[in-house]
Amino acid sequence: MAKTLKLNLVTPQAQLLTDLEVDMVILPALLGEMGILPGHVPTLVQLTFGDLRYKKDGKDFDFAVMGGFVEVLNDVVNVFAEGADLADEIDEEAESQKIKKAKDALSKKDADIDFELAEIELKKSIARMKVKRRKLS
Repeated sequence: MAKTLKLNLVTPQAQLLTDLEVDMVILPALLGEMGILPGHVPTLVQLTFGDLRYKKDGKDFDFAVMGGFVEVLNDVVNVFAEGADLADEIDEEAESQKIKKAKDALSKKDADIDFELAEIELKKSIARMKVKRRKLS
């Protein structure tokens, strides 16, 4: 059994991680947080908005992911995310403004507002803020 996993993280915009050797992956599965260690059974899991973490050499690294799915097979973890942001690159002030804007849009009962889109943007910004604040603590 391998002592590490290979992690790949892909979004429609870019390949963010390629064959990165890691000790553990923790991801926001649709039904709750899920941990993956070497030797994990083959799995296909749907992602939700949240914190994807991996451990490498005793250090934690965080990405905010925006849904997608994960395939685990033969100690390779392939993450196909709709979007992902490295915690260190998230602008807390910009995300706060996006949250305020989305909440304002949702509070108005204006027929011109795409409520589904505003709700998705709110969820994305909240996920980014949680990952950023977790990283800061």
